[in-house]
Amino acid sequence: MAARTRNSSWMEDLDLKEELQKYVRQGLKRDEILNFMVRDFDDYAWSLRTLDGRMRHFDIRYTNTDVTVEEVKSAVRKELDGPGKLLGYRAMHNKIRQEYLLNVPRNLVHAVMFDLDPEGLETRCPTVKKGKTKGHFSTKGTKWVHSMDGHDKLMGYQNSTFPLAIYGSINTASSKILWLKIWTGNSDPKRIGRWYLDYLYEERTIASHIRINRGSETGIMATMHSYLRQSNGDMNPFDTVIYGPSTSNQIERWWKELHERLEKYFKEQLAGLKGEGYYNPHDEVDRKVLSYFLIPVIQRQLDLFQETVWNSHRIRTQKKTVLPDRVPDHIYNFPEEYGLEECGKHVTEEQLRDVAQHSGVLQIDDDYIEAEFRAKCARIIPMPVEHHVEPAECAEAYKYLKRRYSQAV
Repeated sequence: MAARTRNSSWMEDLDLKEELQKYVRQGLKRDEILNFMVRDFDDYAWSLRTLDGRMRHFDIRYTNTDVTVEEVKSAVRKELDGPGKLLGYRAMHNKIRQEYLLNVPRNLVHAVMFDLDPEGLETRCPTVKKGKTKGHFSTKGTKWVHSMDGHDKLMGYQNSTFPLAIYGSINTASSKILWLKIWTGNSDPKRIGRWYLDYLYEERTIASHIRINRGSETGIMATMHSYLRQSNGDMNPFDTVIYGPSTSNQIERWWKELHERLEKYFKEQLAGLKGEGYYNPHDEVDRKVLSYFLIPVIQRQLDLFQETVWNSHRIRTQKKTVLPDRVPDHIYNFPEEYGLEECGKHVTEEQLRDVAQHSGVLQIDDDYIEAEFRAKCARIIPMPVEHHVEPAECAEAYKYLKRRYSQAV
């Protein structure tokens, strides 16, 4: 560890200020923020007292009294016009703080939602939902098991109506979502392996075990994991892959959260396009236009849901549970605070290059539609996400793009 700086150099540290702002917006408690500061800014001496002083210096507050009710109403109204209408007030509060940078108390968001959409708020209230009793699950620590599976709810009848398939991974100890990807399909083993490789390149740490279903799409990923784990020598590499049905996979339970709080919004638009005759699932042009437009828009919403709604939400205390109840991102980064172990294994760039070469996952296309088709679409609506196409505009934008594309051909 570098020698700690006790002078005033931290006052000019803009990275420090940005990180403090981020964790306050996420609603982390002071002791949780302190864990991140000690780890990520170890050049400075830290205590709760110094944390408070530095937050005061940067004028970082949990509640900004300068924010007006109209600003909050504007943000909430925009969310209610999109997939945010499926969120409860706790999740909406998290998103308003992080996506719109409005540090307001939860009760204000609740009051605004009650004013704008009282019936919807009551429908989404957790107290009126009935669910199955959760089973017991225990784990050695973070990165002991990463659970992975595909999700086909957006694809429609027989998983073939719409070219919108999702695949993802969750850390079972912390419930932190590690990655979510949407593509035209999720059954290509090289595609799944490529996503796994991308994640490992970014993290440089591999979980002790992965939990997957025994399907053809997981074969390459399972081989990659066993291949990389054999160098650690702590167990038989084949035992590091746990197979089981999707129904008993932890991420399968989480897909319900995603469906109820995000996907339903897009399913309504998709059903409308098909029902009104604007979309034909057997027409390749329709399928490509839909994927060109919706995949980047939904990927953006998946990223927002992962970071602002789920990974930074506070898991409420529940009876008869073994896993910790706090913020998934904090549990994942500081397992020792919860009596858990850090179970991940380091992987080198050389090992990753080696497994990439042997697996062939870098040889697949980086795009889900042909370059010529994309270029024609881009001349009509270039880069949907960068041009701020909102989820509420997707159906009309699809109709416009399809009409203009047909005219140009």
